[in-house]
Formats: sequence, structure tokens, C-alpha cells
Amino acid sequence: MIIRHWDRIVVSILLIGDIGAFVLAARAAGIVPFAMSQAYWHLSLGIILLGLMVVYKLYTANGTVSRMDEAVQITRLIVPLTILIILITTFTESELPEGSRGFTKFALIFGILIVGFRWVIRSGQKYLFRYHLGTRKTVIVGTTEHGASLLEHIKSQPQLGYEPLGFVTYGNADRSAQFEPIIGHVDDLPTLIKTHDIKEVILTQGKPEHESLLSLVAKINGTPVEIKILPDMYEVVTGLARTEQIYGLPLIRINSVIITPSQLAFKRLIDITISATLLALCTPVILICGVLVKLETRGPMIFSQERVGLRSKPFTIRKIRTMVADAETATGPIWAREDDPRITRMGEFLRKTRIDEIPQLWNVLMGDMSLVGPRPERPHFVEWLTNEFPYYHRRLGVRPGITGWAQVNGNYDSSLADVRRKLKDDFFYIENLSAVLDLKIMIKTVRVMLGRKGL
Repeated sequence: MIIRHWDRIVVSILLIGDIGAFVLAARAAGIVPFAMSQAYWHLSLGIILLGLMVVYKLYTANGTVSRMDEAVQITRLIVPLTILIILITTFTESELPEGSRGFTKFALIFGILIVGFRWVIRSGQKYLFRYHLGTRKTVIVGTTEHGASLLEHIKSQPQLGYEPLGFVTYGNADRSAQFEPIIGHVDDLPTLIKTHDIKEVILTQGKPEHESLLSLVAKINGTPVEIKILPDMYEVVTGLARTEQIYGLPLIRINSVIITPSQLAFKRLIDITISATLLALCTPVILICGVLVKLETRGPMIFSQERVGLRSKPFTIRKIRTMVADAETATGPIWAREDDPRITRMGEFLRKTRIDEIPQLWNVLMGDMSLVGPRPERPHFVEWLTNEFPYYHRRLGVRPGITGWAQVNGNYDSSLADVRRKLKDDFFYIENLSAVLDLKIMIKTVRVMLGRKGL
């Protein structure tokens, strides 16, 4: 039971420790935290700190995180925030409840406490790796010299947090004693991952052909694991990789965990707050535009269509109709294009301003979509794109969005090259997912809407 919920336990301990540090720092600075006269200020400050710590990825259960890097991240958060708050109160001629000196003292003590607390927690996690608490079950693909030396390195460094289960064979496997145990073949990887609860797959195949590596990655993609390769494969996956080095073990990540549970919760909170607010404000706009659509052509005001969402789960997307009714009766599923004759005059205006997307706020509120993310595709196109691009499943690891990095930077898909370019944009978003990037995309989306440059 403890092992199953270990990540949640660690995150809960971090959260409780930070709240405790907040109260202790306030007391040490001579402040009575959450006193009636200052309750609103302290509650607001606590929420701001919590939100920023989520953004800075400080609520990760990963015990391999560098204690020094985490201390630097905390410093980078607290010092600028303290200076900013003092500057704001100075220029607005307002006064902090505890005064500038008292607030600075509080911030300093708070930073020292949480750095020290997290140093102890991370050290404890690294120690517990010896007892398989918090470790990541790992398999090594390929019976090569690299694989054998990698296994020995992992076994000699328990603080790395790996729990090696054995080798997975690929091609003509060497089955000598140094590669024991062999737990299966690469074709069985999806089943092995599910059966053994594998969290990491390390590829050690030297320099394979592009097609063979993509085929191997495609077998794993769509499963909740991290894929890592040795550096000499880097040229094969340029643009899709993150490099890391832990205790002298160089690895390149090409399927890293996209978003931590704390980031996911924060992103979902933002989605619910903004979508609920905009739905309340924009309902009259939906009704007016719907009536205008009905006056121009026959058919429903709202267009519904099945799309593929998070982890390949289907859902029904809703938009204000912009095309003639039954637009694909003669053609079957096809992408829209510039100067598409199926788009009505009202529909062209709605698409340029992206007003047609407003009903999707309901999908965001229900959890099918996010405000920002890769655009959801139809099942027909997902199947086709998965065959064309074996790594396409990576795109289904996050909630699809109303707007995204590809949408604010691109045009209609008129060729396979356009699809490939948009996929690169989607992967850029996935690999760099953050609240700051989401905010940047939302600002650019507003510019697109005002400039009537929507797709």
C-alpha cells in the first residue's frame, strides 16, 4: 500500500512541510500568522507561494532530483518575489502588515527552512532507494557491451533510483551469462511494461537505422514510461530529446514525464476558473452568432464531432457551425483548407476571429480539453498519422487544447510537410510545457483573434 501511493505520500510531506515552514518563519519574524486583521494578506501570500512553487516544479516526488538545483530554484523564486512585493508597496505608497523589514526577515527564514527541509527529505529518499522505496523499475533494451556496463553502473549506484529488472532482447540477441536475466523480447514491451509496472526503458542499441529506432519507440509510445537512450544515438532523435547526467551516467530522454501531478492540478485549476468565467460572459455571444449562422444556412447552430483526447480517450467536441450542413457527405473526412468552398460567409468570420471555438470552453470545464494544448484530431486522422509518424502517440499524453503553439504559429495543413511542421510545434509545447508558456500562447491567441488571423 505504501509503495503504491509513495509519490502521493512524498508530495503530501513536501506540502505539509512548506506550510509548517510558512508558519514557523512568520513566528520567528515576530508575525502572528493568519491573525484576523492580516488573514486575507497571509492567505493570499500563501496561495501565491504555493502556485509559484508548482510552476517551478518544486512538488515532484522524484527522489533523484538534485538537492543543489532545488535549493537554487527556491532561491530564484523567493528573492525576486520578495523584492517585487516590496517595490510594489513602495511605489503604491502602501504598507505591508509586518513592514518591509519584517517581511524581508520572514522571506529569509522561510527560504532557509524549506531548503533545509527539502534537503533532508531528498536525502531520505535517496537512502530509501536501497530498500526499493520510490525506485523506478527499469529494463535495458539490447544485449550489448553498453547494456552490460550500464547495468553494473546502476547496481553500484543505488542513489540513482533505478530498480533494474533485466534485459529485453532486440534483433540477434547475445544470451551470454552477463545479460541475465532476460525478461522478454522487444515485441513484448507493451505487455511487460503493464505486467511489471515498468517506469523506465533504456535503449542501448548503438546506432540503429532511423526506421528501426522509430519502430522500437512506436512499440513503447502510448505507455506511461520514460524512454532513455545512450548519447551516441542523439543524431537520430535531434529536436525531441532532453539530456541529463546523474552521477556520471549520461542519458538522453525522448519520452520524459510530461507533467507532474502538482503541475497538472495547477493547470486544471486555471482551466476551470477561466473556462467557467468565460462561459458565463460569452453565452450571449454564442446565442447571437448561432442565430446568424441559422439565418444564413440550414442546419444546427452547434456542430458536434468525435475527437481523440488524453490517452486516446474519445470525446465530443462542440463548435459554432462554420460550414454548410453535411459538409463531408461527398468527400468523407478531409481537413479544412484556405478558401474552402464549404465554409459559409459567417463561418469565415467566426474562424478568423476564433469565435467558433467558444463552445469548447464547456469541453474544458468537463475535463475533456484544456485551454492550451495540441488540437484534438478525429479518430480517422489519428489512425493515419500514427502510421505515418510512429511517435505520434506522444501527442496524446496531454489534454488537447482550444489553442496551442502550432495554432498561433501556423496555417492550414495542405501537405504532409505542413502536418510534420505542426507536429514539431506540438512536441516543442509538450517538451516545454509550463504555466509561463501557456500564458504566452493565450496572449498570442488574443492577438490572432483581434487581427482576424485565425485558422
